Amino acid sequence: MPESWLELARDARKAASMLVTQDHYRSGVARAYSAAYSKIAHELAVTAHLSMPPDREGPSHARVRPLIATSMPNMTREKREKLSELVGRLYTLRIDADYRPSTQVEGAEAREAISIMKAVSDAF
Repeated sequence: MPESWLELARDARKAASMLVTQDHYRSGVARAYSAAYSKIAHELAVTAHLSMPPDREGPSHARVRPLIATSMPNMTREKREKLSELVGRLYTLRIDADYRPSTQVEGAEAREAISIMKAVSDAF
């Protein structure tokens, strides 16, 4: 059965919290980013009715921050800027977790990712 971006966001949020609780920090950080990305994709596609490229159902990761700045519905400019900063930091944590094994990703980084994920989720 197909799922929506919002359902993907909820599932990734639960998985991120569970993984971090079980000391799977890198995987938890990756799921935290996925939860935030999915929630933002939902807002852009469903609430803002933003068209996605023909071969994608959501924005590219490189386009997320610019789209937040220009197209995020029902937010002031200041709130969009803060949301963009949070997503940028979470994306950096995710890149470290997934692609930089020499970079430390421990409890502190995982807790930061979970906190950002919650802030993004609560922003709408």
